[in-house]
Amino acid sequence: MKPVLIRFADGSYIHSGHFFLFVGGLLAILFIAFESERGRERPEKVYGLMILLLISAIYGAHIFYWIDFRKEFGYGFKHMFIFWKGGMALYGGGIFAFVTFALYTRWQKMDFWATGDLLSPPAALFVFCARIGCILSGCCHGRECAIDFPYAMPARPPTGPIVPNTPVYPTQPALAAAALLILAILLVRRRHKKFEGEIALIGMLLFSVSSFVIEAYRGDLRVLYQLPGVMLSQNQVISVNLFLAAAILYAYRLRETRGRPSTAEG
Repeated sequence: MKPVLIRFADGSYIHSGHFFLFVGGLLAILFIAFESERGRERPEKVYGLMILLLISAIYGAHIFYWIDFRKEFGYGFKHMFIFWKGGMALYGGGIFAFVTFALYTRWQKMDFWATGDLLSPPAALFVFCARIGCILSGCCHGRECAIDFPYAMPARPPTGPIVPNTPVYPTQPALAAAALLILAILLVRRRHKKFEGEIALIGMLLFSVSSFVIEAYRGDLRVLYQLPGVMLSQNQVISVNLFLAAAILYAYRLRETRGRPSTAEG
């Protein structure tokens, strides 16, 4: 684990998690730079949206973390806006980014579904880079596992109940690998998509499933809910709702597309 990537002589430093958030955002923008030529929207509109999405995702993730754990760490109101101090909740960033996306596409009169398809692969790339930052920072680590588990990794958590160097499930690499796999699937599927919005909805479905499963093995500090017969984390509850929403929208969009007359039918 290397939470401090670079430390300067004056005592200031670059945090690994923040650095890889920046790298992820930069790679996503470069990705869009190559892909936007094939899209319908003007590149300058998409670039503006990307920058706003990056800002809203970072601050949304931090604000959600502040809301969840302000009492545990004694965060004051000012800490809600200091994103470089404290953790981040990825789903919070996703929610803020989605609201920004919906408002911006409406304001700029952009095609909501086509733009969502365009941005979904770079979003997966951004999540992959963010999870690399998690590996270096030590956050989002797994819960304790058997010492002979073949993929166990030593925990060096900044927070949480796990004792340092305890063997834990490799949730951070699993989350990163899942994001990379989702990226590959989306890139392949977009060549054969059946309707506008399919790539975005497939990405939501895959992300919610992978997040729900991997969350069950996490051992870091989280918000937990006691439901009838089961204990679920906040992320798992959001994952279930995200999956249901994406599945309903997918069925609706597919039915809507099939209901349209083809050009051959005139």
